[in-house]
Amino acid sequence: MEKAGLEVVAKHAKPGWPDDETREKVVGLDALLAGAENLNADTLGHVDTLKVIARNGVGYDKVDLDFCTERGIVVTFTPGAMADAVADHAFALLLGMTRQLVCGDRNVKEQGAYDVPIGEDLSAMTLGLMGCGRIGAEVVHRALGFRMRVLVHDPWVDAAKIEAMGAEAVDRETLLAQADAITLHTPLMDSTKNMVDGDFLAAMRAGSYLINTARGGLVDEEALIKALKSGHLAGAGLDCQATEPPTGTSLELVRLDNVLAQPHSGSKTNAARERMSIWAAQSIIDVLAGKAPEYVVNKEVLEKLGLK
Repeated sequence: MEKAGLEVVAKHAKPGWPDDETREKVVGLDALLAGAENLNADTLGHVDTLKVIARNGVGYDKVDLDFCTERGIVVTFTPGAMADAVADHAFALLLGMTRQLVCGDRNVKEQGAYDVPIGEDLSAMTLGLMGCGRIGAEVVHRALGFRMRVLVHDPWVDAAKIEAMGAEAVDRETLLAQADAITLHTPLMDSTKNMVDGDFLAAMRAGSYLINTARGGLVDEEALIKALKSGHLAGAGLDCQATEPPTGTSLELVRLDNVLAQPHSGSKTNAARERMSIWAAQSIIDVLAGKAPEYVVNKEVLEKLGLK
C-alpha cells in the first residue's frame, strides 16, 4: 500500500475488538483493512470519508452490508486465499478424531495405558460436505486422495460441477443418512444459523463425526452436546464455537472428551495469511485508484461509484 502512495496508519483494535475503539479509530479513514471488528451502523455511524472496507478473510458476517451499500462503501473479501489452509485443517481435525491423536498423546506423556481405542481408516469412510465453495472443493480433492467416497449437498452449485470433481451430488437427507463424517463449509446467514440442530444430528449416522471449520453459529451447541454425550455421535472436531473464546454452552461443549477443539485457527498459516493480506491491500489500492477490485461483496456499489 505504501508503494502505491497510500499513507498507512496502524490503528489496531485491542483483543476482543471492542466497539467503542472501533467507533473511534475508523473516523477519518479512507480505507479499512478489517479483521473481526463489528462493522455496523453503530461503529460506522460517524465515518464520512470511508470508501472501502477490505475484509482480511472470507467471512463478512460482522459487516453490515446494507449500511455500507447505502453509504457507498465498497466491501471486499478474500475468497480462496485460505482454501488450502482450511481444507488441510478440516482433515487435521478429522484425522485427530478418527485416530484418537489427542487421547494417544495424553496417554504417552502421562504414562497412562499404552493404548487407545481403535480408530478408523479414512479410505473405508464416506465423507459428506454441507457446502462446496472454494474451501469445499479443496476438501473434496483431499478426500479423494484418501480414497474416500464423497457426498456433497449444495443447492447453489451445479450437480455436474460436483460430479466433475469426483464427488456425488446428493440431497440433504441422503448425505445425513450415509456419511460417516460431515464437514461444514456453509456461510453463516439467517437461513443457516443453527442449521445443525437436533433433527439434523438425529438424522446423522450413529457413530459418525461432525467437523466445523466454518462458523460456530451454524451449530445448535446444546443439541450437539446431547448428541455427543449420548454416544450418537462419536466425536466432533470444532475450529469455531458460537462464542469465541468459548464461554457458557460453548465452553461446556469444547470440554467434552470426544470433542477436539481449536481456536478458530484454520486459516492461520503463513501462506494463507500472506495471500489474504496482499489481496485485501490490493482491493484498497484498486478502489482508491478508481478501479473495481476483484472480490466485491456488495457489487451494486460499484455502479453507484462508477468503478469499472
